[in-house]
Amino acid sequence: MNPTTRATITAVAASVVAATGYLGTRYLALGILVVVIAAAIGWPLLTRVSRPWVSTAIIVLGGTVALVAVLLGRNEPYLRYMVVAVAAITIASLLAEVVFPSSPGRAVTSVAATASGGAVAASGAAWVASNRTPGAEELVVLGAATLAVAAIASVLTHHATVNTVFALVLGTGAGFGMGYIFDSIPWYGGILVGLASGASVVLLAELYRREPRPRNPWAGIASGVTPVLVAGVLVYLGGRLLVG
Repeated sequence: MNPTTRATITAVAASVVAATGYLGTRYLALGILVVVIAAAIGWPLLTRVSRPWVSTAIIVLGGTVALVAVLLGRNEPYLRYMVVAVAAITIASLLAEVVFPSSPGRAVTSVAATASGGAVAASGAAWVASNRTPGAEELVVLGAATLAVAAIASVLTHHATVNTVFALVLGTGAGFGMGYIFDSIPWYGGILVGLASGASVVLLAELYRREPRPRNPWAGIASGVTPVLVAGVLVYLGGRLLVG
């Protein structure tokens, strides 16, 4: 999968988050669940796990538990409920290796890949935690929108350095502009979130650039939606700092 296609997938996933976040917390949770499932199917193929469907099942289950826990949690900070899911994913990854052993020499890699994939999936619940924070609903829309802008900007040219500058500048600029549109977010808060969104796209794009391009479509999809899930934590931190 080429970088342009991957960036398009990132932009589409971010748009789903923005649209469902605007509609409400439950719709956002459903949107994140779709992204989590897409990531879970492709992640084991991307990381070359020996038993991909076992890994997929653990990642889907862990991501779903994290979402439900954050969605139904009664007291702030809601993200603390995600910690239990991450711990359960790590334990499940180890148990799965015992019950369904990997190919010789691949045990550590399989456990690490499944646990890290589960952590990425669980981090998507941070979007829901942000949306549940009073006054931070618009921050979710801003964060997802700037992420989509940064993703498109990261493939505007054939030069990696120029694309990096474009992603950071345009992501930050979009955050600055939306900070003026939304009453609950100051302009400097928009800049901060836009810069964080651009950085998440740039850093993960650079990591994938150093790896062979995934041939399986699902592996490419997983590489595209990963920045969207990971950025949820950055947006949540921004919400805690800027909104409370």
